[in-house]
Amino acid sequence: MATGFYKDAGQRLNSAVSGTFSPEIWTAQLLEDLEQNSILSSPLIVNHSYEGEFKRGGDTIRIPHFLDTVEDKGVVKSYGSIGEADHAELDYIRMTVQKGSSFHIEIDSLDQLFTQPGIDKMTNLVRQRGKQAAKSLDKLVADTIVHAMNGKDLNSAESGITDETKMLDLHSKVEKIERTAKESAYDMVLEAMMQLDYIEAPEDRYLIISPSLRKELLKDPQFINASFYGGQPVIPTGHIGQILGVPVYVSNQLGTVKTPSKPLVKPAIDNLRNVDMLLGATNCVSVVIPHAEMAAYKPEKKFTDAIKSRVHYDAKIVRPEQLIAVGPKPAGPSS
Repeated sequence: MATGFYKDAGQRLNSAVSGTFSPEIWTAQLLEDLEQNSILSSPLIVNHSYEGEFKRGGDTIRIPHFLDTVEDKGVVKSYGSIGEADHAELDYIRMTVQKGSSFHIEIDSLDQLFTQPGIDKMTNLVRQRGKQAAKSLDKLVADTIVHAMNGKDLNSAESGITDETKMLDLHSKVEKIERTAKESAYDMVLEAMMQLDYIEAPEDRYLIISPSLRKELLKDPQFINASFYGGQPVIPTGHIGQILGVPVYVSNQLGTVKTPSKPLVKPAIDNLRNVDMLLGATNCVSVVIPHAEMAAYKPEKKFTDAIKSRVHYDAKIVRPEQLIAVGPKPAGPSS
């Protein structure tokens, strides 16, 4: 992808920033990196159905929800009366954009001059920023799910608010199933699927599991044996692909084991450490990124070039009943 930066040794990082630096290109790069590094907020897990409705941060939309108010009048005999007419009622689910991310990068021209030829520091910095933004957005989705398990709507609170007394109530909550020491991972998958089947949740479902649960599944013959699933391999080439037709994703953001503290290894978010499995439909969580901008400028009194950027986003639990959380297996005998 063209960057608009010169890599010739001795050239300034940006030769006449105006006209050679394209903020739109870098914004697209940022959003692309954000999407590639997302897990909980990826389009495979959440939906972006309402993204086009927002124009700027702080905007609010109302998602219509029809209440079931139409009654069956039964058989109406000839010349009989059908009775009073039902009145259609319409309720709304409110969604706002109050959260986001921003960054500010400045590079000295000499710093770029002495960098090894072929390395574009700005490209690497923007890519790193995309990963950080993805992590922040994933954390927001995780926080949204955690509060939804208590029946609270994080979308109703401003950025930085964690006090649930300052959040509005959801119309229902994300149910969490606690696992016993005797229940296998297979049992919990079936239980969660059954609950989604009872409410007729859409079939575009997903299953997110922790690394420790993946290890458990790989040792379970009920998942490895393809005969249980119409002869289709459940774990082709040793990797989990689908379970009962539901795609499976592994995330180190789930489970009780935290990311090891090692050099060059960034810790994962810890919001969902008390959850080992998430089974849901893509209708449940909505994510919007209505606005992203980036601008280049030359700081006064400096021999540097800089860019600044901000992204507005937010998440909303629209259908909490379509997401089931499963707690980790407690310590104890397995039989």
